[in-house]
Amino acid sequence: MGIYDYMNHFWFENENDPCSLSEGVLYFYLLYEANRQHWASPFKVSTQMLAARLNTSKQNVMKARDGLRKRGLIDFSKGEGKGKPALYTLRLSEEQSQSLSQLMTQQLTESLASELPQSLPHSNIKEENTTKEVGEEKQSPSSNSKVVLTLSELMEKLLNDNSWLLGLSERLAKNKIILNGEELKDKVREFFSEQEHKGCKGKEEADCREYVFNWIKYKYKNYYGNESKCNGQISTIKIEANRPEDYTGYC
Repeated sequence: MGIYDYMNHFWFENENDPCSLSEGVLYFYLLYEANRQHWASPFKVSTQMLAARLNTSKQNVMKARDGLRKRGLIDFSKGEGKGKPALYTLRLSEEQSQSLSQLMTQQLTESLASELPQSLPHSNIKEENTTKEVGEEKQSPSSNSKVVLTLSELMEKLLNDNSWLLGLSERLAKNKIILNGEELKDKVREFFSEQEHKGCKGKEEADCREYVFNWIKYKYKNYYGNESKCNGQISTIKIEANRPEDYTGYC
């Protein structure tokens, strides 16, 4: 079972009985932690760290995890003080995994069965010579193409990607740039606003995700000089790139 099985299971359960915002955010952070810890079961996560990462109180974390356990999405054992954090297990039985896979396969099959006859045009297609020499490989002309999304599509996608936002927050924290959830989202919006002002129409998604990280680092360096003041703390930021072309992403 992989990460997408747990994601699909969560949204399947959420459709029947919607989770609270706190429960949803906690679940996906635990999913991130399970993946980061190479799917150890159970895996360790400090309640104090969860509260800090999710920008909430320990009481809210404990309330949310109780809710997730009642729904059968997780199981956990409480921590025993410093050095012995709480242990968490993501719950998804083999039967549930098979059921989800069968449901998704059935939905995909039904969708293809209804769409393909309508999408295939009638045409007189001449039979092509399919004989290939030994060693010749057949390639799709679009196999190496890259998709460029509009700025509005990218911004919506990134702002709704909680796992990516958490990862971005951690990368920035390693560079002594501490931003809470709303501050980080504001910076992402500011990035896209600046790109639009420059006349940029779109970007490749992978390049854009990395560009946002480099752009925020550059902004803090440019505004504060060699020091960055975040939430009242002043610390040194090491900036690797000194020229605009050092940053990934393009318009």
